[in-house]
Amino acid sequence: MAVVQDPVKMKMPGEKTASELTLRAVLAGLVVGSLIGASNVCIGLKIGWTFGASITAAVISFALFRGMASMLSRPYGAKENLITATAGSAAGTMASAGGFVACIPALELYRQQTMGPGHNLSYPQLCIWAISIAFLGVFFAIPLRKQMVVREKLRYPTGTAAAETIKAMYSSGIEAVKKARVLLFSALFAAAFKLIFSIKPIGLSGLMDFSLDDVGLATVGILGVTLASVKMGIGLSPMMLGAGILVGPKVGWSLFAGAILSWGIGAPILYDLNVVTGPHTGVYSTAFRWLLWPGVACMVAAGFASLGLQYKVIGHTFSSFMKLVKGQKSAQQVDEDDAPDPFPIKWWAVGMVAATALTTTLAHIYFDIAIWMGILAVVLSFLIASIAVRATGETDINPIGAMGKITQVVYGALDPGRIPTNLMAAGITAAGASQSGDLMHDLKAGYLLKVSIRKQVIAQLCGVIVGVFTAAAVYRLLTAAYPIPGDDFAGPAVMAWHAMAELLAKGIKSLPPHAMTAASVGAVVGLAIPIIASINKKIGKWLPSPIALGIAFMVTPYSSLSMWAGALLTYLYNRKHADRVDRFGASLASGLIAGEGLMMVVIAILLILGVKWV
Repeated sequence: MAVVQDPVKMKMPGEKTASELTLRAVLAGLVVGSLIGASNVCIGLKIGWTFGASITAAVISFALFRGMASMLSRPYGAKENLITATAGSAAGTMASAGGFVACIPALELYRQQTMGPGHNLSYPQLCIWAISIAFLGVFFAIPLRKQMVVREKLRYPTGTAAAETIKAMYSSGIEAVKKARVLLFSALFAAAFKLIFSIKPIGLSGLMDFSLDDVGLATVGILGVTLASVKMGIGLSPMMLGAGILVGPKVGWSLFAGAILSWGIGAPILYDLNVVTGPHTGVYSTAFRWLLWPGVACMVAAGFASLGLQYKVIGHTFSSFMKLVKGQKSAQQVDEDDAPDPFPIKWWAVGMVAATALTTTLAHIYFDIAIWMGILAVVLSFLIASIAVRATGETDINPIGAMGKITQVVYGALDPGRIPTNLMAAGITAAGASQSGDLMHDLKAGYLLKVSIRKQVIAQLCGVIVGVFTAAAVYRLLTAAYPIPGDDFAGPAVMAWHAMAELLAKGIKSLPPHAMTAASVGAVVGLAIPIIASINKKIGKWLPSPIALGIAFMVTPYSSLSMWAGALLTYLYNRKHADRVDRFGASLASGLIAGEGLMMVVIAILLILGVKWV
């Protein structure tokens, strides 16, 4: 009986194949990555977190080309699939690497407060700035790759998972098709749900956030402050439920505890003691200006504590860096197993110089940052990106927030009182750490699958360019339709960056009354939890996530409790159906986030066009 070759199949070793850098592979990655990047802008402005795109891009593209198998002139192979994942992850991460969920809106918030509306960067300015700083991150990763991936063989869990996912799909593709269907249907459901609840004539918009006042208990409260006035309830947002599925039970319960502590207990006490005053109808917005400080302090301290606990990582980073500079090599056989086709050193040098020159020039033109300060920011960013690349290789956690805060402190000393310098110099650091870490995961997967290094870098650069245009467009649409920070987009990362810059520029006097005491308590909690967890892991597993605790002080309880509900439901379902959660949980969550995120972009367009029924 004749055997019919599957047009979507991994090639066997030694079998001749066409180049993996194909137009169809790159385009598939750019489309999927741009959609994920658009939803990442939304979720990032809501909760301060964004999610990776590489595995999602790999699964969706595999299912797509499998469905088109009879129309393909040649098979869509595993190496092509990784090129798709590389381009997709680059495009998807531009929400964070481009600064659209942190430093850019923080800068625009500062300009609105000091200069009034109308002083924001234009869309072309946003794009060229984001491309320049993201390119820095790509070129930072290239010289670090050999040491981190090949010689030390750091795990890079996300990159390893991507490689294993691709191998599994090409062994049995049915599972990948099922995951893609779950993602698609959950996205369609989330989009339809958001649209229906946004149509004013239907009258369901008030139920999007479900609280006690929706069941006739509007007067229930603590110390005279109603729970409804502090937005205590569970949001019915599919995006928040999806985020809860991804973050897991520990983070979910931490968000729950933070919401109860800050808004269920803290806000009423603040009003009862007259620490904050104002009409009880505006409790949330009034108390927020005070509560954000312990939240920010907890997050920042936790980031520094976690970074300090990785002192071995930092030490290894600089010893590896010295080996790289001196040109030392491990045994020759270590390099013989490397992926083929290294990125040309001349290309790297030209790209590095061009990205540095463009970044420092734009920083001077757009933000009045002195050229020497811009160059210093690039140098500092490379050193910090080196630490971030190793940290994410060993732990799968890229400490972007802590890295950005280090730069904010440095520039707070170098150029005191200058908030734009503080924010955007730190933005260069965050972009370098984010993009270099993202590419290193892809390069790890490429090392395992023996995909051309040069072609992966080219795919990453393509993803950066296209992803920036999409992310910047979505960001501009959202800022035109919604206040940021605001009820729809709380912007916890925005507030953290802005608060840190303001504190460094104006000093403690900028804080509300008694907020310094609360910030000190938050900082102690943020420092203590990671340290205790590192000393005693049995106790540590029961301690809350300090980052999640801090975020709960800075977003509405609707969002925190909705994510908690998503995490809780997943945990309960996982007890009886662990296999299903493991197989389809991430796809379900990604679809819910992407579906509502993309529909929010559509709704923003309708609002800008003056449509009255949304």
